[in-house]
Amino acid sequence: MSDNCKVSCPYCGKGVDIIQSLELQAGNGWAELLAELPVSLIGALFRYLELFKPPKQALRWSRRLALTEELMPMIKSGTLERGGITYAMPRQAWEAEMMKLVSNKPASLVLPLKSNGYLLSIMVGRVEKNLAAEEAKQIEAQRNRGQVGAVVGLQPVGAVVTKAAEPKQKSPPPKDWGGKAKKATS
Repeated sequence: MSDNCKVSCPYCGKGVDIIQSLELQAGNGWAELLAELPVSLIGALFRYLELFKPPKQALRWSRRLALTEELMPMIKSGTLERGGITYAMPRQAWEAEMMKLVSNKPASLVLPLKSNGYLLSIMVGRVEKNLAAEEAKQIEAQRNRGQVGAVVGLQPVGAVVTKAAEPKQKSPPPKDWGGKAKKATS
């Protein structure tokens, strides 16, 4: 560092590096943020933030603070907002997704990451995939609602023949019905 980034301490007169002071302050702010999280989520966050580390240097405290500050409101509220849509996302899901990303890095993932966008898009994609599967189940249930109790799939031929041979019970017509059955009995 050059002497341009140093100022003298008003108390002792010693030179203090401004950039180091700002980084120290950012580190303290980051530690305060982490105090609000459960220990398991802190561990997942540590590992996740390593994906942002430049190859030949340490991740700056100010960068850790900025990345964590972006995630904290979503983690605290248990939601994730992306593209104007808000998704429910409990803390356990945040922890699980961070750990999945760290332990199963896709080969196409370019490190160091630049923003939290990749994590957020993975989480939204997983939620939307689950919602689509649930919607498909509901559509299938609506489509098959007339077949409630019907046996689906392969059935033994004997069971099908036996069921077809059973006499079907006819229900009596409604009282006000004026069809052929009423004329025949009168």
